[in-house]
Amino acid sequence: MRVLRLSMQFAAVIMLFIFLACAFPSTKFSSAWEDKTYQEHPERILVINAFPNPANRKVFEDEFVKALKERGVDAVVSYTIMPDPIVSDKNNIADEEAFRCCVQDVGADTVLISKPVGKRTGQFAGTDYVYENIVTQTDVYDIKSNRLALSVTAETRMQDMPYSALIKTYIKDLVNKLSQQGLLLKK
Repeated sequence: MRVLRLSMQFAAVIMLFIFLACAFPSTKFSSAWEDKTYQEHPERILVINAFPNPANRKVFEDEFVKALKERGVDAVVSYTIMPDPIVSDKNNIADEEAFRCCVQDVGADTVLISKPVGKRTGQFAGTDYVYENIVTQTDVYDIKSNRLALSVTAETRMQDMPYSALIKTYIKDLVNKLSQQGLLLKK
């Protein structure tokens, strides 16, 4: 009887964590700005992840390119043509001339740069569950007009899961948001 009661309590705790994971989406978009005059749809996007870890950058860019291609948008990773770090400490392109040459070499008409802009920790009300969120900014630039077309700020809950799984979840949410903003053709 005691084993059954402990099993039931354990199951209840597991159900609570599943409920919390489902009740709170992993990515929340706190702001989105778009150039309303931009009516283009990218033909080839150069995807740049400006996170400091090269291994995470590779995983992020590979997954993002895969997700864009699934939406019918041609895309290319930056890690094969651009050295680390892409972005300077001030979140600016470190070498703008080299950057422009790379963009031209791959034939990109659009550049997407995703970078970290902060972290936030908190605690769910009434629980001991502490969470950490990473805040990111994704900017989409139109190369032809040399202007910012879209900027999205997101806050992603860091979960106890492999980083690659977290990246996939984040990218899925971000690609959906870019599509909702009209940047990507909807399939």
